[in-house]
Amino acid sequence: MRALAVVLAGSLLASGCAANSFRIPPDELARLARVAPEARGERVRVIQEIVPSDVPAAQPVTPETQIVFIPQVNVSVGVHGPARGGRAGGLVSPGKIGGAGKDTKSAAVAVLVLAATALITAAIVEGSRFDGYARLHPMHPVHLLGKDGGYTVMPLAALDPGAAAWADTAVVRPTEGPWLALERAPLSRQGLAYGMYGGTGSLRSARGDLAMGPAWTLQLGYFATQEIGVFATAFFGWRDNRYGATLIETRYTAELQYMPLRLGILHGGLYGGAGLAHRYEDAVKLVGDRVVAGDESTAAVTGGAMFQLDIHTRLALTARLGIAAAHGEQMHDAIIGLCVY
Repeated sequence: MRALAVVLAGSLLASGCAANSFRIPPDELARLARVAPEARGERVRVIQEIVPSDVPAAQPVTPETQIVFIPQVNVSVGVHGPARGGRAGGLVSPGKIGGAGKDTKSAAVAVLVLAATALITAAIVEGSRFDGYARLHPMHPVHLLGKDGGYTVMPLAALDPGAAAWADTAVVRPTEGPWLALERAPLSRQGLAYGMYGGTGSLRSARGDLAMGPAWTLQLGYFATQEIGVFATAFFGWRDNRYGATLIETRYTAELQYMPLRLGILHGGLYGGAGLAHRYEDAVKLVGDRVVAGDESTAAVTGGAMFQLDIHTRLALTARLGIAAAHGEQMHDAIIGLCVY
């Protein structure tokens, strides 16, 4: 399993390097269209692409390139631009008794190894991407891919609200003009998110005794806004019971996160979820002279507090203090890890 994880990581890293092209988000493109043409390049929000957009090369500009506000008309065969009166861009181009604890723990460890490999790969790829603000020449070529499948390229200074509304994707390349990276953007949660956390949690045996053991949580979800996200969550926790055999607790829940608090690079909020909990225990409890299995499945309700440290536009160090109600009991956990957005 470890060898498989290494191979998987290598293949993902080999194919997941960030490209030397950048997207301008639609809301930023619309904002730039309203800025005076000569000032548009001062501070442009750009997001580095993982896979480069398939657009042709444009004629590069230099610091000495003259700023022209009205682009010349130039039409390429088979290339369609925004419907703006025909105007196109000016730069076209052990033995267990009554339980399954040991087997379930082995499966959980295998899942965690693969999940950690995926997390490390995602963190490396996202950490290598620049997501922030850059200074461009006002005549820097902007490649526009339209909602209708068309394409055109024009100087940043020639962008107007009609072109911005027509465009589905806007791409710029550092190789096509003067480029100065200014600063990264603050933590942005909106979109897909993946997290993995580890720490300690209290786990209750079928005999009723409560003790601490390793605890892990995996999450995959989506933040609709900067503050609100929905996740599918898997929890794994295990320890030895009084007989020296394996007890493992698994929980599979749907979770809602709310992160409204921010103080500089520190963030805070709450989470809550509901789903199913399963306890597998290779030990037993005794009822008289009878041996009774320690396995049990019940509903589960979870909740707690979350704290994040903003370390990158797409990465956050995250700590969770949680409580879970399952099997008619309460259990707690304290875990810390990384979330990739």
